[in-house]
Formats: sequence, structure tokens, C-alpha cells
Amino acid sequence: MLISFVKKGQSLFILSFTLWIAAGMLLLKIPAAYHAGVLSWNDALFIATSSVCVNGLTVVKVSDFTLLGQLIILGLVQLGGIGFMTLSASILLMLGRGLSFSNTLLISNLSDNFSLRGTEGLTRTVILYTLVSEGIGLLFLVPGFLLSGYGVWQSLWYGVFHAITGFCNAGLSPFDDSLIGQSRLTQFGVACMIVLGGLGVYVIYDLLQVMRKRQMTLRVHSKVVLLTSAILIVSGAVFLWLLGTVRGGAGTLGWFDAFFLSITSRTAGFTTVGLDVLPPASITMVIVWMLIGASPGSTGGGIKTSTVAVAVAAIINTFQGNRDVLVFRRRIPNANVLRAFTIIVLFVLLACAGAIVIQLLTRKATMMECFFEAVSAIGTTGLTIGGTGKLTEAGKLFLSLFMFMGRIGPFTIMLFLMGREKRAHLRYPEERVIIS
Repeated sequence: MLISFVKKGQSLFILSFTLWIAAGMLLLKIPAAYHAGVLSWNDALFIATSSVCVNGLTVVKVSDFTLLGQLIILGLVQLGGIGFMTLSASILLMLGRGLSFSNTLLISNLSDNFSLRGTEGLTRTVILYTLVSEGIGLLFLVPGFLLSGYGVWQSLWYGVFHAITGFCNAGLSPFDDSLIGQSRLTQFGVACMIVLGGLGVYVIYDLLQVMRKRQMTLRVHSKVVLLTSAILIVSGAVFLWLLGTVRGGAGTLGWFDAFFLSITSRTAGFTTVGLDVLPPASITMVIVWMLIGASPGSTGGGIKTSTVAVAVAAIINTFQGNRDVLVFRRRIPNANVLRAFTIIVLFVLLACAGAIVIQLLTRKATMMECFFEAVSAIGTTGLTIGGTGKLTEAGKLFLSLFMFMGRIGPFTIMLFLMGREKRAHLRYPEERVIIS
């Protein structure tokens, strides 16, 4: 029974994103959506995929789209960010129809974190949390754009756009140079949106349960995500600030820019400074952060913070001589540990393979640019060091596929592994393999 639900979940997940991308491509082909007339099919597919998969990589500037085109992009980002299945479940709840037992069981199995009773509350939390977070973001962003000299209506529109793309970790902006030159208040507001969107609804749901005193303490998952996210933000900022000497003798990377880049490099794709001025060490760190990504149940992509945390915990416990993987005085199941290492290895291998293919399809780009683009695509980050502008038509198609794989990949891999779990009726004799 569980396997059938898992397969249904995989199919629905992949199909939903495919349909939204197809619909978005058709909408972006409308002549009124693009200033230059009609967008090519390849470019429309690329932008639609980037929007739905909340990636942020673009081959056409967002500013080249009309207001209608930007509204279409924004709608695709919002739908892609919160997830089609969550949206459909929430609509059913709002209509008062509720979820069927089978659908409730399906969503409960996919979350893999909450009880059956908490599933409907979880779906309500997604919509409420999204709207409240984006509303709070407006309180920072609109005054920030006003301080930058924009009019009231412009500031309101830019605020709405960046609140949604920031929370959804999409990295898309109507400005050609992203957030470079914008007020610090605007940049801080976007950074807050990225963090709120990247934590994941599981953590938010858990925090609300504790605040409402429905449970005494946070689950281990929430503790792991919060601690790992904090460590990544702080350590990344310090590393970038210490090694962020700007090329050309123009000084060093400022502490705020380092802090912002540490946040945005994991999932969002916004920038407050051009990446082309950073030294190779900083670029390498950005690549690692892009691979890690956001947290499960969030709008961001990547390997996920909890996956990396479980793998690191396994390594630490191995050095300590522990047979079990212990985190916050709780034992992590061996199945979770194996899933974590499997996802990490597959993710890295896919990134390497993608870089090679991009290099073959885009010969003008360096291998570093190709690897950066591959990681940015599969991690749904949206940052670039110049490789996107060098893509051939075949390269655009492949990168569109890669963005799609990055969005659905870790989740579907987890579902596949979960669906293949089976009880062993026979245990074979144990024999060690030399590891050196």
C-alpha cells in the first residue's frame, strides 16, 4: 500500500511541475508579454522552467518583459515555490471539502515528519506562512525602494515582486544588476525573505506547535535545520569576508555583502556585488553552499541542510567510535543515514556530469563557468559567473532539463528510496571489507 502511494506521489510531483512549465511557456509566448515581440520557444521554455523551479537563471532579462510578462513570471514563481500538491490540498481545505483519507495518508507519508493528525494543519500552515512572510517582507522592501528614489507605485510593485521571489528563493529581479546599488534596507529585507523561505514549513509548523504549547520541545529535525542554517550563514559570511579580496585592488568584500552572499548563495541567486570580482577561493565556497541548498519542505533546492547534517553527524560519530549516529541525544535510523549519503553522492555526480555536458555544448565557456552553471542549475540557486550568456541553443535546452532535475531530483530520489524499503526475511553472514 505504501509503495503505491509513494509512486502516486512521485508521479503527481513530476507531472505538476511539468504542466506548470508547459503552461508558463505558452503564456510567455504571448506577444504582449515581451517588449521585443514574441519570445522564442527555447527562451520561453528556459524562463518558464527557471520560474517554476524557482531557480533564477535567465537568458533574457526580466526587465525585457512587459508588466504582463513579469506578472506571469511572478505567478509561476509563487506556484512553483509553495508546490502544486500543497496548493491543491489547501484549496480543497478552503472549499470546506477536506482531504480524503488516501490523500491525507499520501501527504503524511511524503512529509515523513508529522503524524496523520497534523497533515491538514501542515497544509494550512504553508499558505498562511507564505502570505504572512511575504506581507512582512513588504514592510521592509517598500520603504527600502522609496529610500532608493522610486515612486510610490514603483516601490510597491518592486516590493511585491521581490517579496515573492525572495521568499520563494527564486532570485529573479526586474533590475538587470539584481540588487546591486539598492538600499541596505531593501537588501536586508530580501535576505530575511530568503531565510524565511529556506527554513521549510516543517520547521515553522514545529515552532508554532511549541509556541501554542501543543508540544514541549522542537523535534530533532527542526533543531538540526535551525542549527545547520545558522552555522552555514555565519561561517559562510566570515569566510567570504576574510577571503573576499576584490580583484583589481579595489579593497575587500564588505561585511554586509559577505553576509548577504552567504545567505543567497545557498538557494536564492540575488546579488549585492558582482561575482566576477571575487577570488577563486570565494567562488569555490559559493559552489559548495549552492550544493547544500535550503531545508526540506522549503521553497529552495539543493542537497538540503538536514541531509548534510546527518552525513556530518555520521562522520563525527564514526571518529568518536560510536556504532550509532547520535544527534541531540537521539539515534538517527540507519536508513536515514544511507539516504543522506546516497543523495549527496548522486547530487555531486550529477553536477560533475552536467558540467561536462555544458562544456561540450558551450565551448566558449571555461570549465569553471560550466561547473558553476551546473551546480547553480541543479541546486536551483540562479547565480552565475557569466556562463549563462554563453549558452548555445542546445545548451539552453540541457540547462532547462537540469534545472527541472534539480527541483524534483532530491525529493523524488527520497521517495524512490522510501518506496523501496523492505523487511529482510533472510540475513546473510557478515564479512568486513577493507576500508583505507
